[in-house]
Amino acid sequence: MKSIKEAEMITGISSQNIRYYEKQRLLSPSRNAENSYREYSQEDINRLKLIKLFRKLDVPIGDIRRLIDGETTLEETMLLQVYRLQSEKERLDEAITFCSKIQEQQLAELDVDQYLHQMEEREKKGSVFKQFVNDYKEVVKSEMAREFSFMPEVRCDTPEEFSESLLKYGQENNRNMVILKESMSPRLLIDGVEYYAYRTSSRYGIVIHCEMLYPQDYIPAGMSEKKYRRYRIISLLALPVLFFLICNFWVVRDLFATATPLESLLGLFIVIILFAADLCFLYYCYGKNFKG
Repeated sequence: MKSIKEAEMITGISSQNIRYYEKQRLLSPSRNAENSYREYSQEDINRLKLIKLFRKLDVPIGDIRRLIDGETTLEETMLLQVYRLQSEKERLDEAITFCSKIQEQQLAELDVDQYLHQMEEREKKGSVFKQFVNDYKEVVKSEMAREFSFMPEVRCDTPEEFSESLLKYGQENNRNMVILKESMSPRLLIDGVEYYAYRTSSRYGIVIHCEMLYPQDYIPAGMSEKKYRRYRIISLLALPVLFFLICNFWVVRDLFATATPLESLLGLFIVIILFAADLCFLYYCYGKNFKG
């Protein structure tokens, strides 16, 4: 057992901070029965070192307590802290950029209203863009859960084979899957969400498709169905548009640079056909559809 001074020497944490961590319920050293002095076990020393590490990473005391108490995992705690640090980095980068724009040399020359206005405008634009990015991520994540497909090992010619293939997929992918209705168009629960399944034939074999039944299960909380559909269209068009621009940018640029008005109109028609062809090709390859 170690005294508080010895714990301080071993860990490099001051006695004052050790007592503070005790008050925050991060550790509970035993007391000497004779003099009531704190006594630190090797487990206490190891915990103090962990606390020191996490505090150097700016992890909040509350998060450290929840981690030690087993309420969260190390992975969850680190992911949350990375998000915090990235947000703080963005804020500091923005502050550094703004500081470099202040050209006045004397305080009396500083136009406070102008700089405050600029700062507020940048904050508004940043918050709008950030909200757009977050909403887009949520929609893409929901789309991945809303509908997915896989290729079974058997043809699934009977309801029993169909159910077995679904359950096997659930086991292999750590999904809690329950068959509600066994048929060639079965109903099932996946992680508590109701889906229906059907099969199609492709040039590579049988494909099983699973789709959520109810919109409230895949639309992110707090997002209207209209807003979700708008972001979904963006997510569906993002890949084809990018593919089209990469493949046809130089051709389109040269076409419009030297063309007459009539040729430009014809060129625009050709561009639309090319884009539609790219769209159909991609969605054919990836098995997408435009339902919903």
